[in-house]
Amino acid sequence: MQSIIHVNRQSIALNAKDGKNRPVYTVKQGGKTIYAEQVNLSGASQLVYNGTQLGCGARAWVETNHPIELIGQCTFQESRAV
Repeated sequence: MQSIIHVNRQSIALNAKDGKNRPVYTVKQGGKTIYAEQVNLSGASQLVYNGTQLGCGARAWVETNHPIELIGQCTFQESRAV
């Protein structure tokens, strides 16, 4: 299953502003969006920048078809409640 991973700069900005520790990685996998504090890649992956952007606005991301491990994963609502 393909996973697309990118850094959520809005979460980084909010963390810097209020000192909280929201997850900053957004992972799209199998039609679901998951947020995580850390992403461990277990196989080959590809860093992508091609001048386009994802629907969420990300312009650079990581793609992999190998299993990934998510540390501190949560939903969007949970990530904002931190």
